[in-house]
Amino acid sequence: MKRIDQGQYEVFTTKEDAIDKFKQMQGICREKINSENLVGFYCSKKGKIKIRNPHPLTRRAEWARVDYNSTNLYGKIVEQDDKTYIIFYTKFSKINHASKLVFFTSDVLIVILAIIIDKTHKIPFVIFFVAYLAFLIFQLFITGNEKPNASKDSEILIKELEKRVDAVNQWDK
Repeated sequence: MKRIDQGQYEVFTTKEDAIDKFKQMQGICREKINSENLVGFYCSKKGKIKIRNPHPLTRRAEWARVDYNSTNLYGKIVEQDDKTYIIFYTKFSKINHASKLVFFTSDVLIVILAIIIDKTHKIPFVIFFVAYLAFLIFQLFITGNEKPNASKDSEILIKELEKRVDAVNQWDK
């Protein structure tokens, strides 16, 4: 994973209160990254923050998934010198990106092979697979453009964190 950006924000409350407020703001964000994929905001009981694609999988099944987004934000809430900070960084996962390219390419090859092997030549079957092939090529195009957009995606994720930090700082006003 390659770090793109890093930084910190000050939160004008205690660590425990910040964790509680961030946990209340968990969920799907309004903003989407450049590939039009959704992002979700998550905060753990220990103050670890993630802004990444939303998925329903449990922690035990995380090894089996490929993220839709290869750019994610990670952070944690810390206390230093009687102040509370969010320390964060954004990363682009080359492994996730390559995995998506491999899966999309193999899907395209399977569809092409299915069209070639089809001996019945039924029109609905061919139309379905041609449409699916067009969809896969479109997805491959989006995935292929993900790496050049990593810095833009990083900015979007950082702005989303900044909005939530501002919300915590303005909570009682």
